[in-house]
Amino acid sequence: MDKKADMEAKEVILITGGAGFLGQHLIRTLQERDPKVREIRVVDLKPYENILGHIDTHRVVSYVGDICQPSKIESAFEGVDCVFHMAAYINFDFPPNHQELQRVNVDGTQMVIDLCRKYNVPRLVFTSDCLIHMTPYMGRANFTIVCNQTEPKTKVPAKESEFQIPGYASSKFRAENLVLAANDTPTANGGMLKTIAIRPPVVFGEGDQRFIPSIIKVALRFNGEIPKLAGPGGKQQLVYAGNVAWAHLRAKDALLTKPKEISGHPVFVTDDSGIEDTTRFCQRLSRANETLKLRPSWYQIPLFLSFFLAFLLELLIKALNPIVKIKLSFPPCGLLSYMSSILLYNRIRASIYLDYEPIYGEEKAVSNAALWYEKWYQDYCQQHKLKKLKVK
Repeated sequence: MDKKADMEAKEVILITGGAGFLGQHLIRTLQERDPKVREIRVVDLKPYENILGHIDTHRVVSYVGDICQPSKIESAFEGVDCVFHMAAYINFDFPPNHQELQRVNVDGTQMVIDLCRKYNVPRLVFTSDCLIHMTPYMGRANFTIVCNQTEPKTKVPAKESEFQIPGYASSKFRAENLVLAANDTPTANGGMLKTIAIRPPVVFGEGDQRFIPSIIKVALRFNGEIPKLAGPGGKQQLVYAGNVAWAHLRAKDALLTKPKEISGHPVFVTDDSGIEDTTRFCQRLSRANETLKLRPSWYQIPLFLSFFLAFLLELLIKALNPIVKIKLSFPPCGLLSYMSSILLYNRIRASIYLDYEPIYGEEKAVSNAALWYEKWYQDYCQQHKLKKLKVK
């Protein structure tokens, strides 16, 4: 194959939200593990910068713009072979900002679908979220139990009030429905758009500015202890960002090689990270670095008491909201629901149809992430002039 034919055979990839946490890992994975890629285009509100330090083997073109304003970024879709739609308004504020969640996560997703069809993009991989499955156990409990369940067997709330994580989770579910419904719809040139939704649990790893950092901030107020607010706690499955990125790459290829089997379906993506109480996971993560030492508190606040107080707090905020605009970073009841839930997903569909197996083992994932969180912790303490925790 001559050089020109080789260039035509290689793929042009577009990643919405590519400058963000998970987008960075996907770009690294494409750079290091996909020789079929010729060019990577990134659409984000901020310019793309390589914060993971990998070597760029493929050209990266950054487009700065909002997916909800297609006129400013639609040129990025021209000639694209696959779109990874990762851009989202990831916000857990209480009360939720329903208007912005709808605008970005739902309406923005519809605009991405429309642009894919307008510019004849044949494949669309959507980043969904396992939080859409947090439903009340037995329809009444304030926690969720998912035990090694596959996609068809895992419940999704039938109405807005049933989502344990209000606002964000329901917006992601509505967006996912749009993407899956767009499968096998025609593009402008008469082709067919193939779609898939990737559902990871909570993600950790380099570039994380939200999950583990939020826990570190709390622990700093208690000399390294993470308060156990939900009794003994549940068991939550976490996943390393590098493995989630690899699953996205495998989904891209599966839509090309076996579209009849997998297109139009959601897929759980997990890895071999330990399934344990999140406070215990943070403790294990902190053991892998030299300066950050986290540990669960020796005490446990009974779950019923925590929920009662959280319920009162939410009622108070809702009552005061017309007068005083109070915002919490997390919904109190939703946070307790997550901490007390058992969340274990079965990835058999990803293994069979995406040919997916984690490329980072648990030890490597934890050590990679620990270096990032140690640096984040040191920078945070320096920025806020805080004393570092004493290593015990």
